[in-house]
Amino acid sequence: MVVFYSAPKKTVSKPTKMTLHIDSIDAFGQGVARHHGKTIFVKNALPTEDVDVKVTEDKKQYAKATVLKYLRKSDQRIIPACMHYSVCGGCEMQHIPSKMQHHIKAQAFSDLFYKEADYQIAIEDIQVLAADSYHYRRRARLALILDNDHLLVGFRKLESNQIIDIKTCPVLVEPLEKLLSPLKTCLSSLIDKKSLGHVELIYADSDTIMVLRHVRPLSENDIATLMVFAQQQQISLYLHGKELIHLFGHTEHYYYINALKLTFSPLNFIQVNSDVNIKMVRQALDWLSPQEDDHILDLFCGMGNFSLPLAEMCQRVTGVEGVTELVEKAQLNAVLNAPYLLGNVRFFVSNLDDEQAKIEWYDSSINKVLLDPARAGALQIMDKIIEHSPSHVVYISCNPATLVRDSKKLINSGYEIAQAAFLDMFPQTKHIESMLLFTKLGRKQDGIN
Repeated sequence: MVVFYSAPKKTVSKPTKMTLHIDSIDAFGQGVARHHGKTIFVKNALPTEDVDVKVTEDKKQYAKATVLKYLRKSDQRIIPACMHYSVCGGCEMQHIPSKMQHHIKAQAFSDLFYKEADYQIAIEDIQVLAADSYHYRRRARLALILDNDHLLVGFRKLESNQIIDIKTCPVLVEPLEKLLSPLKTCLSSLIDKKSLGHVELIYADSDTIMVLRHVRPLSENDIATLMVFAQQQQISLYLHGKELIHLFGHTEHYYYINALKLTFSPLNFIQVNSDVNIKMVRQALDWLSPQEDDHILDLFCGMGNFSLPLAEMCQRVTGVEGVTELVEKAQLNAVLNAPYLLGNVRFFVSNLDDEQAKIEWYDSSINKVLLDPARAGALQIMDKIIEHSPSHVVYISCNPATLVRDSKKLINSGYEIAQAAFLDMFPQTKHIESMLLFTKLGRKQDGIN
C-alpha cells in the first residue's frame, strides 16, 4: 500500500483582543502598555488611557496593537486637524499636543545618547526650536496613480503602498494646500494619465513651483492643458521626463534668510520648514559666535544655507559639498549676495563620504566647523575634523542614530556637548532633527553640565 505524506493543517490564530492601560508613550508616538510581562505598543494611544485593542503583531519580547475602543481618554488628547489622519501615513502624531510631541522627541534623543554613548543630556537642557505646527511645509511630493481611469493624487496609506486620494493637507503652507483641488481637476482632465509619475509642489519667496514627472512624452494637447493651468494659478511649471524642461513662469527661484537671497533649482534640496530653517541658522551662528578673523568650515554646505549667513559675520568661510550642481549654485549665491558679505567665501566639490578623496579645501587656519550631513551622517570626515582640532563644532542632524555614532568620536577625542537643541522641523510626525554644539574641554560655553 502506498502511503502519501499529508502535511498537518496549519492553524490560523485569530487576532488577540484585550483591554490595556497605557502607561507611557514611545519615541514614535505609540502608547506603551504591559500585559503578562510583555511590552505592547499601541497606535494612537496616550498615557493614562484605557483601551480595548486588537494585537496586529505578536513577537516573543513585544507586541503591536491597534485601538478598537477607548474606555477612557486622556485629557491631553486633541482632535487631528486633517480629515485623512486615520488612513494617511504622513502625520501620525496629530492627536498629541505640540508640547508633548516636543517632550517625547527630546526624551528619545536624551535616552539614545545615554544608552549608546553613555553621555547624559538632561531634558531641561535641550532647547526647542519650533514654529507653527500646521501650514509649515513648503515642499511636497504627491504620488499619481491611475485606478480604473480615476486619478488618485496623494500620499501613501499608513503601512501600505496604496495611495490616499487627498482633498486637503493642513501641514502644507496655505498656497500649496489651496492648489490641491484645481491640481487634481487639471491632471484628471489629461488624456494620457498613464504617463504621469508624480508631482512636486514648492512654495518659495519668489513663486510657487510645480514639477510634473512623466515616464513618456506628453501630447501637445496635454501640454496645452497644463499651460492653461499654470497661467490660471500663476505658478512656474516644469516637466521632468529625461530632463527638466521649463514651460511657464519664472526661471529664477529663491528664498530669503534675512537680507540674503538664496537661489535654487526646483530639483535642489531646500529645508521644507522655512521658519524653523531660519531659527536653525540663527542658532548655529549664535553657538559658533563668529568673529571677524575666524575661518569657518561648512561641510555638506549645499547651496550656502549656512555658509552665506556665516560670511556676513567673518572674513573667511569655506563650504564643501559633494554635488557639483549645488556648489555651482552656492558660488552664484555668493556673487548675488556679495554686498552683504564681510569677506571671502569659497566653495569646493568634494565627496565627504570618501576617505580617499583629495582634500583640496583643507586650510590650517580653519578654527570652527559646522556640518549638516544627510541621514548617513559624517563618519568618514570625523577623523579629519578631530585632527584639525577646531574650538567649536556645530553638528546638525536629521538622524539621531548617526549623530550619536559620530558624536562618540568627538567625545572620545576631548570634546564635550556644550549646547543641544531639538528642531521641530516636521511637526505631527515622528521625525527627529537636532543640533549640537561641541567645544574642546576647557573652552566650554555656558550650557550642558
